[in-house]
Amino acid sequence: MERNDIILLLVSDGQEENYMETNYAKSAYRTFLFWGVCSSLGVTVSTLVDATLVGNFIGSTGLAVANIATPVFLLYLLMGITLGGGAGVLIGKKLGEADLKGANRVFGSVLSAGLITGVLFAAVSLVFRSALCSLLGATPELLPQALQYLTVVFAFAPIYVVYNILSIAVRTDGAPKLAAISSAGVIVTNLSLDLLFMKVLNWGLVGASASLCIAETVGTLILLTHFWNKQALLSFHFHIPTGNEIKEYVENGFGVGSAFIFQAVVMLVFNTMLLKENFENGTFSVAVFGVIYTMSTIPGAMFDGAGAAASTVISILGGEKDWKGMLAVYHDGLRIVAAAGMLMALFFAAGAKNILVFFGLNDGQALETATVAFRIYALSVALAGVNVVTTSFWQTIGKTRYASGLSVLRNFILMLVAGFLLIEKKGIVGLALVYVISEGICLLLVLAIQIFGKIKDYIKEKYSFTNRVFEEYYPIEEGSMEKMSQNLEGLCDEWELDFKQSFFIHLIVEELLLNIMKFGIGETDKKYYVSVKVMDNNGECILRIRDNVNSYNPFDLRGDEVDRAVMEMIKKKAKYYEYQRKLVFNYLYVTI
Repeated sequence: MERNDIILLLVSDGQEENYMETNYAKSAYRTFLFWGVCSSLGVTVSTLVDATLVGNFIGSTGLAVANIATPVFLLYLLMGITLGGGAGVLIGKKLGEADLKGANRVFGSVLSAGLITGVLFAAVSLVFRSALCSLLGATPELLPQALQYLTVVFAFAPIYVVYNILSIAVRTDGAPKLAAISSAGVIVTNLSLDLLFMKVLNWGLVGASASLCIAETVGTLILLTHFWNKQALLSFHFHIPTGNEIKEYVENGFGVGSAFIFQAVVMLVFNTMLLKENFENGTFSVAVFGVIYTMSTIPGAMFDGAGAAASTVISILGGEKDWKGMLAVYHDGLRIVAAAGMLMALFFAAGAKNILVFFGLNDGQALETATVAFRIYALSVALAGVNVVTTSFWQTIGKTRYASGLSVLRNFILMLVAGFLLIEKKGIVGLALVYVISEGICLLLVLAIQIFGKIKDYIKEKYSFTNRVFEEYYPIEEGSMEKMSQNLEGLCDEWELDFKQSFFIHLIVEELLLNIMKFGIGETDKKYYVSVKVMDNNGECILRIRDNVNSYNPFDLRGDEVDRAVMEMIKKKAKYYEYQRKLVFNYLYVTI
């Protein structure tokens, strides 16, 4: 029995959803959500720090240059998240199927693809950096400062692309906390070097870009430590990708990754439109746009983190054919981002003027207009979360056309159409209205597709089987062992299993549960659960035990002599056995 066959043959029993069944999926999602949001906020907070310090140390001209450079960072996110996100879906599914070899092949090839892409972009952009700065909207007055800032940024392209790929892979491999730690490393390093380079050494915009790039390098190095961990299922290596593999990564990741390139194009167009005014007012408008965009990255990072966490968990659950858990994660994500979006919108609206002043924008009457614009923009924050999480959900379940279409509409077509109609007439206020219109129309579209598109029926059909299977969930507490034995006895009678199979099913489940209770339970106030899943595969029984206790491998032969002797007998008699740590659970696979 191959590893990837084991999960594919394990299916849900078709009974009504119960608390413990969906609790596994939700608890995994919320763990990944917390650390995923922390991780996504890393680059966001670094960008915010840069914009704040540049605005206060250099002024609105420096802030305008930083905003002109933003499309470059968005392009890096496009490359890293399109490749990494698309590969991450495949890695998650293969881990869910227990196909470690396949998951590692995908990881090695996407890592190589990202490195090659970053090196090529760095080489081309450095050769044509003057033309690229002009293309990004730098006027003759801003070109010298833009060149200073972007030359460093162009040189670090490989780091930015690889960082995003590694961050997604590390989270998918069950280490979302390390990804968050790497983001914290980016924030601390960037803030420290910003103060050193701009305040102490007076390096100006070169110092701002250098600090951000060095910080990204530190974050990358922190992520690489994951592959020294013995529990890591992925190994750090390079594998030359094929054209078909790259195509598959791009197709799977385009729905989420494309948002960044569309945002880059929209920023380029909007910056150019705002700069058509005389230089002083145009520069101020671009600076206000920079504040709106920079602040939008905070809820954006939260929603992206929620979507990325959902994608990771759903992809693994999809590999396990757990369609109920997949839907539970999606619905949980929607509730969370809807509530967070409303709170963030209220905060932005109430503190609009103070936020603008915080960035160094305090030009009298122009500030009043900017405050109105920022409050209008805040309305879009309450709507955006559902659109972001739904895009990730559609991409992960295989509805890539839906995901890509929503991304194109939300981040490109609606933005440009509304921008051309409103910015010329209403300036920065019209730009703020663009965000609200785009998010509102897309939210209505999402609701229509979810209701009339039969998404639930699609998931149920694609991610479930009809094979004969038994599955039960038990709290790890007194009395559970007796109930488990009774259920297994009934199963063996119903399936008419022979004495040998019945004996070993009882022995394995009871012994593994006893070992889990002895060595895996730590916190006494936490609720621990175990899921027992058995399938009859043409006379061959497949057993999967999943629990939420501490990371613990019973095949390590801890315990007394009796424990070790029983586990040795199980290893000898089993046709296949393996322990894995995935999501926040332990998985034990035994084929009898």
